[in-house]
Amino acid sequence: MTPTIGYIFLTAALAVSLYGVFVPHLGVVRNNWNLIRSAQFATILNLVFVLAASAALVQAFVGDDFGVVFVWENSSSDLPLFYKVSAFWGGMDGSLLFWEVVLAGMSALVAYLYQRTNREVIPYVIVTLNIIHVFLLLLLVTYSNPLATQLPVPLEGRGLNPLLQHPAMVYHPPMLYLGYIGFSIPFAFAMGSLVRGKLDNEWVVTTRRWTLFAWYFLTMGQMLGGQWAYEELGWGGYWAWDPVENAAFMPWLTGTAFLHSVMLQEKRNMMKVWNMVLIIVTFSLSILGTFIVRSGVLNSVHAFAQSEVGPAFLIFIALAMVVAFTLLFKRIKLLESRHTAENLISKESSFLLNNLLFVGIAFTVFLGTVFPLLAEAIRGTKLSVQGPFFNTIAAPLGIALLALIGVCTLIAWRHSSWRFLVRNFRIPLGGALVAVGFSFAMGVTHGGALAVFAAAAFTATVLTLDFSKAVIVRKHQGDYAWPEAALQTVMRNQQRYGGMVLHWGVVFVFIGLAGNYFSREYNLTIPQGRTATAGEYQLLFKGFKSYQENNAQLRAAEIELYRDGELLETLLPAQSKYPTSAEPLTEVAIRRTIAHDFYLAMASENEDGSVTLRVLINPLVVWAWMGFPLFTLGVGIAILYKPKSLREPALERQYGVA
Repeated sequence: MTPTIGYIFLTAALAVSLYGVFVPHLGVVRNNWNLIRSAQFATILNLVFVLAASAALVQAFVGDDFGVVFVWENSSSDLPLFYKVSAFWGGMDGSLLFWEVVLAGMSALVAYLYQRTNREVIPYVIVTLNIIHVFLLLLLVTYSNPLATQLPVPLEGRGLNPLLQHPAMVYHPPMLYLGYIGFSIPFAFAMGSLVRGKLDNEWVVTTRRWTLFAWYFLTMGQMLGGQWAYEELGWGGYWAWDPVENAAFMPWLTGTAFLHSVMLQEKRNMMKVWNMVLIIVTFSLSILGTFIVRSGVLNSVHAFAQSEVGPAFLIFIALAMVVAFTLLFKRIKLLESRHTAENLISKESSFLLNNLLFVGIAFTVFLGTVFPLLAEAIRGTKLSVQGPFFNTIAAPLGIALLALIGVCTLIAWRHSSWRFLVRNFRIPLGGALVAVGFSFAMGVTHGGALAVFAAAAFTATVLTLDFSKAVIVRKHQGDYAWPEAALQTVMRNQQRYGGMVLHWGVVFVFIGLAGNYFSREYNLTIPQGRTATAGEYQLLFKGFKSYQENNAQLRAAEIELYRDGELLETLLPAQSKYPTSAEPLTEVAIRRTIAHDFYLAMASENEDGSVTLRVLINPLVVWAWMGFPLFTLGVGIAILYKPKSLREPALERQYGVA
């Protein structure tokens, strides 16, 4: 398929999306369900068209068609096939097309799944999704056409950015997009409900799984991004409060708050206005993240170069928020909650506090990320807000959130007494004290690390006791074996215990983060054949070796790692040279254990034959990566939960059809 045909499919997708914007409203006005069905079909047809355009771009990458400007800018003939395909989203124009493909897939799924349900709001759900399609497709057929061609055709491409030639960067952007775009679905249902004035809990019940889906992929995307930064950039960390990291973190924070607060609306019919605000803000922050990455207004290792699409995203965010909040204020009387938190010591109050903490962290990150832009716009002064600002505020709030998981797990709905708290929190508080004492005995003296370990031990003890008690009850009720009793317990309340597994994942991630408080760093210069010491380790430099890996030439230092005279492993920290890059990249070597990572980077090869190494001993990093399987398992369990569906209104009353 030629790029020209692919571009024709993009314009056809724009046409059917415009149809999907206007026709559903016409169907409602004329009371004609066939018109609404035609718009649903157009939404599905949009997916077909953008998939065809995407196939043309992938074909150009695989076939080394450097006549396509985007392929020439982001690929080369020596690039491995794996990375040629992932180069699709390695630049701005292709990433926008990928965004549109993912959104088209989700929109088509919505159009197909809700053909006979949610009929009162689905016309305006389709309208909302197609408005987003029109915006993206207008950019793709004008400023950001990934299928634009050039003459004469170059013989070779510029190549993919070497930093992106890492497995984590193959999966990291698509997962982030799935997260960002996934929140478009609950946003669209919220807008449909506001337009129609149908403001019961149905939109929350309908979009519960979509919200879990979006939250999971946004979480996984950020964790994979952390792994990429840890292994590829050579600085020894996985989070630096970089503006683009913050851009993904902000919708995650508000999306997590939304995921918790919708439970209150579902179970207690509370926080209806708050949930509308949260989903509007989460969707807007997702688009803001795209603006930050694509506008070039902030310097970041993750960001694309400055382009004309940045202002378009900013205008779209402003219009979306104005329209959404106007609808919200118009319907606000219909969103009055029937219940309020009856007592300060209750699960409802703990959920409210949970939301305030999440929003507080999100506001801190927003302020630190956007303030440099405002300062430059108003005073012409270039500023940079660094990690200490974020850590000073976000770290205490995060530790409080970790402890609040335990409190919220034990506390009862509506009302709990102080006597209940004292009786049930004695063992968890004892666990926290034991954790602090043990950590102090092991030489951990940093207050922040001790606070994390105390909160983690408290919450872990609560989760363990809560699940153990439920399993014991289940075993005695049915005379089950222990494994069967545990499985029965989980399957009888997937929402609760799926959430519990997710919270275990949070505990492990916080334990991993606590290691940052007491990591150690050494800078060593070692002559060939000599040994140097880093902490409890000895490093023997054997010499240099060169080898080829894919399309890169590597120059590595061969280091034998010893502890107490025992050879543990031979490590090969290296510097890599890519044909399309003038500067070498650092390729780290890592020895991972449950206690710490031994992180080794080659700083330089010296003229006298010695090597200069950067050594970091990073405690507990593996614990943070344990969040991967726990988050996957927890979401897998929670997504099985099927909330009670609300009764559908009579179709003939709404649309005059049976």
